[in-house]
Amino acid sequence: MPPNGTENVIRETPASARAALEELKNDSSATRVDPELESAAGFTHFDTASSEDNLLTVLLTRADLHLLASQTLVRVKSREDGRAYLGVVVKGPFAEPNAVPANSTMAVGVVTHGKKLTYTFDYHGRAEVELLGEEVEGVLKPPRFRPRPQSPVFVLTDKESERVLGVGGDMSLGVVVGYEQMEARISPSDKSVLPRHTGIIGTTGGGKSTTVATLVHRAQSQGIATIVFDVEGEYTHVDEPTDHEPMLEALKRRGQRAEGVRDLHIHHLIGRTSRNPRHRNLHRFSLNFSSLSPYAIAEILGLSDAQQERFLKAYDVTKQLLEDFKIFPQTDEEKRQALEVDEMSTGYPKMTIQHLLDVVNAYIYSLGDENRGETKTRSRSRRREATAEVAEVEEEAEEAATPTGPFLQSDFKASRSMVMKRVMAQSSRNVVSWKTLYGKLHRLLRLNIFDIGPVPGPEYNAMLTPGRVSVIDLSDTDSPQLNNLVIADVLRGLQEAQEVRYEKASAKDEPVPPVLIIIEEAHEFLSASRISQMPVLFEQVARIAKRGRKRWLGLVFVTQLPQHLPNEVLGLLNNFIIHKMTDSTVISRMQRTVGSIDESLWNRVTRLAPGQALVSFSNFARPLMVAVDPAPVKRLLVD
Repeated sequence: MPPNGTENVIRETPASARAALEELKNDSSATRVDPELESAAGFTHFDTASSEDNLLTVLLTRADLHLLASQTLVRVKSREDGRAYLGVVVKGPFAEPNAVPANSTMAVGVVTHGKKLTYTFDYHGRAEVELLGEEVEGVLKPPRFRPRPQSPVFVLTDKESERVLGVGGDMSLGVVVGYEQMEARISPSDKSVLPRHTGIIGTTGGGKSTTVATLVHRAQSQGIATIVFDVEGEYTHVDEPTDHEPMLEALKRRGQRAEGVRDLHIHHLIGRTSRNPRHRNLHRFSLNFSSLSPYAIAEILGLSDAQQERFLKAYDVTKQLLEDFKIFPQTDEEKRQALEVDEMSTGYPKMTIQHLLDVVNAYIYSLGDENRGETKTRSRSRRREATAEVAEVEEEAEEAATPTGPFLQSDFKASRSMVMKRVMAQSSRNVVSWKTLYGKLHRLLRLNIFDIGPVPGPEYNAMLTPGRVSVIDLSDTDSPQLNNLVIADVLRGLQEAQEVRYEKASAKDEPVPPVLIIIEEAHEFLSASRISQMPVLFEQVARIAKRGRKRWLGLVFVTQLPQHLPNEVLGLLNNFIIHKMTDSTVISRMQRTVGSIDESLWNRVTRLAPGQALVSFSNFARPLMVAVDPAPVKRLLVD
């Protein structure tokens, strides 16, 4: 009996327990490991009060820590109830000590005294796995239950992962982060992918331009007609291989080589230059005033309500005079065409800006006598407040008349009386508003981009040639307003040309060649402020986007300022390539817009390295972190 009547601290093992241990020792089957478990990367942990639906904790040994890298796809076999699940690693793997809590004084002391101590605690791994679904007869279904504790977790092979993620296809975007070889691929022949429209988003320096250049190269190699609205001239040398040393090194690491696209054509406005002025396939183009919607013109010119009312009145009179002068329509077919013109999307055939200016000038002339005394004082006062250019143009309008009628410069000069008859039939008032309208239209005329006789309009059918890359070089315009005018008109022309190709292909039961249109600096073209001022212009783009999905015409909007894009524009997009963003407000808004990307991936957006991106395509089972391939083509740097 121990002193003070206390019991022994150490007791003898009961005979029954010793016998059971001896029996277990002699049983060789108890020490045998299930062959299937040999390949398990880890095992599911017990749930706690803080556990979340569709999120599992997986524990693994120190030796297996490398198996569950971020974004690794796994299969969880819940052996207790016979269910199987697929999941993806969304957090970790983290290393935790076995013997003590990681935040304990002992663990902290051992690690911080690493210079003095060679000893450290053994540790294990912990990873968080998001369930993608339950496997039921080869089909992935929403999970109704959770895997039981201690369920083995197996890493899927690259081939299985590709099938589950839906990343198979002929067109590679880059390597999926967490895998050595698996590429994020899309199928250019899948109508649910590229024609669904894409947003390439991220701050300056995040890799957007490299992604665009890579996309252009990949699309061209797949026979896709690719058109780039290039506001900086960055892509005017993509037919040459890159000579940028860091890019060459990156290509070498990927086992790829530098090469340019095979069929590049550069288009630039008449009177403006290109950043590649000696290119062998250089095309000047002008715009046809008759292809612009009068409502879009009114928006682009920023006309007030009173000015727009006069503008539309002059537009209607001009249409009547085109018929009077037998300019349009002339044939029964043209008469049918005139009746079918949708002025919300296009203009009136054969009308030029000079025709319209002549009609406005005729109105100013018609109001000259009755308003001369009233308007001279007001006009002088107003000119003192106006810019020098507007004042000069108003002076021209006031003096562009003769004793017998207004000074006309279009075909209408053949009969001033016919013009005045039409103008007087739809009389108006307020000569000041007419002069202001004349000034704004005259400034549009002075751009010298409309109806330039020997210079044709954009070659839409040529741009739609399969495998051709067409760069619309807008680097020399120095005007967002002019850029918007060009983009809107060329977009409309491309859409109409693709409509014709689609109808012909459908009649022959043949596939229509796909088209990819890339719009750089999309925030300048489709910002919230511009859309509020120019709803007609946006409606044109929205119509193109919606109709293009069926007609193999895909749009790609590129911007470093997604906060300037309204929800109406973001709503047109189904695919996203999101590079580094640092503004938490912008990230929160994008998070609400792109609901398919989970929280763990969004948390990485601020830390993405150049060239890395969150990629969410409609054919992917889930969004992926991708190291976008380096661009093999030459891209000019922007100052």
